[in-house]
Amino acid sequence: MRYTLFSTPLLSPLLRVLSKVILKVIRWRVDGSLPTDQKKYVLIVAPHTSNWDFFLFVLTVSVLRLQPSVLIKDTLFVGPLGWFLRYCGAVPVNRRQAGSLVTYISGIYEAREEFVLIITPEGTRSPNANWKRGFHHVAKTAGVPILVVYVDSAVRTIGIEGLMEPSDDIEADMQQLKTFFDTKKGLKPGNYAS
Repeated sequence: MRYTLFSTPLLSPLLRVLSKVILKVIRWRVDGSLPTDQKKYVLIVAPHTSNWDFFLFVLTVSVLRLQPSVLIKDTLFVGPLGWFLRYCGAVPVNRRQAGSLVTYISGIYEAREEFVLIITPEGTRSPNANWKRGFHHVAKTAGVPILVVYVDSAVRTIGIEGLMEPSDDIEADMQQLKTFFDTKKGLKPGNYAS
């Protein structure tokens, strides 16, 4: 078993307690729970409007006992930084070979018994009405569902909406997701484009 920041004995339970305390102090809450019968899925989260989203992400992941992975460009995996990124669950990717990225990630899903990949469909913290569709291609190719998670600063909530099976109609799926996320308010609402 590979240990990560979210699965290291002693450290992870301490991080979980600390995360619960911090969420209580800043008056945010986590609403919903992870699927218990599904060990592989693509987790999308939006609106992604601030660098502070990462802070909320770490707290939420810790509280939920999730062991997620994120994609980070391979050029950052050098020396101690590379070790630390892997320890945090990062997967190095060669962005210069975008065409084979979906196949590469699908292979990871096939090889592992459990794998949760977190993707922000906006792809940026700036307003972007044209969401990236990579998460949908990955889920469809790997044969896994999409877990929909939202940030809503209006009610100080990180919520788990539920699982969505990707259909063959990517445009309809994207429209359904956008319609849902348009009702949520990110940390910096001006950085979200509906």
